Amino acid sequence: MPEVRRGEAQQILAGGQFARPGRGRPPAGDVLRLLLLFVLLVVAATGPASAQGVEDIEQAWRGWMSKTQRTRGGLVVMRVGQPVHEATMGRLAPGAPVPYASLSKAVTGVCIATLIERGTLSFDTPVSQALARTMTRTGRPADPRLLPVTVSELLVHRGGFGPSIGRDGDMANWLRRNSGGRTAFDEQLRWLFARRLQYAPGERFEYSNANYLVLGAIIEEAAGQPYERYCRDAVLTPLGARDAVLDPAWRILSSYGGWRMPLAEYGRFYQAFAPDNPAIGPRARQWMMSPDGKQVGGGTHYGLGTFVRPTPRGGGNFWHAGRWVYDLRNAHDGPLNVSYSTFAVRLGALDVNIVSYAEPGREQGDGGLDGALGNAARGVKRWP
Repeated sequence: MPEVRRGEAQQILAGGQFARPGRGRPPAGDVLRLLLLFVLLVVAATGPASAQGVEDIEQAWRGWMSKTQRTRGGLVVMRVGQPVHEATMGRLAPGAPVPYASLSKAVTGVCIATLIERGTLSFDTPVSQALARTMTRTGRPADPRLLPVTVSELLVHRGGFGPSIGRDGDMANWLRRNSGGRTAFDEQLRWLFARRLQYAPGERFEYSNANYLVLGAIIEEAAGQPYERYCRDAVLTPLGARDAVLDPAWRILSSYGGWRMPLAEYGRFYQAFAPDNPAIGPRARQWMMSPDGKQVGGGTHYGLGTFVRPTPRGGGNFWHAGRWVYDLRNAHDGPLNVSYSTFAVRLGALDVNIVSYAEPGREQGDGGLDGALGNAARGVKRWP
């Protein structure tokens, strides 16, 4: 993983260890490591099950927290869209809102899906059309290859952006000092549009926050209202995440890392990926479940802000992880230091969602959490 430097913001996939900023290396090896971890989760789950009750999932989580030296965090286990077990440690109050880093991308993905079902957008809508009004304020991209990039390509991280675009420390510091608590899509797009794409659009999967930054701006233009308001009204509140807001300290991350809500509310939101949930309409669901043009390897593909592995029962498994580590000594409102990691998984055959929050966000050790939680969940014999 990239090294954490003072004044540099980093938001990466825990365990996946994608995105090595500035090194110009393909992420294939890192992607395969994440996929191998998930395969091991499934293989291990086929052996004899020792877990009996849902509390064993908590024990697996606490074991991982201890092993990786996490000191504060929370866990929620959902079944059929309702919380059946919650746990906290290190003075995190039960039900307290927490930030989600890259798990915010799923919110953006589902919001895009609603606009597609309404006919406001399509998966083939190009940036040139989706941001036509926005570009009258920001100017057009310096790299004309960005203009024909489609909504679909942005959703699956094939927009041509390199991994460091959107995580640049100087950019994040400047925006943090000048944002005034706004989402600041225009400012970020001006910064982004001044840079050239690293790859040909559609050429390869390359995880980059920039794809979901552009999608956030597309939501605002298509919906005709602020990103936060639209996502709350169209997706989060109907799914039961009524306290979800953009983190006041990190609104600048908005569509790619800015959401904050209690763990159980994120678990309710994640129920959108259940096969019978109307939050994702039939056109968007069919697109999401098809691996065509979305593969990352090992039978897994990327969909609406989350990884997808189709399964014979339950509509598939979904998961994502994130980490936000930031040390800014000269913010306009004083020092700002944050370090945490997040993880969410939906096990479709069980109709179970599990969401974890942990502090601090460490460079190593995140990868074992998916296996620990999944193996424990598959071994549960008595669900509440």
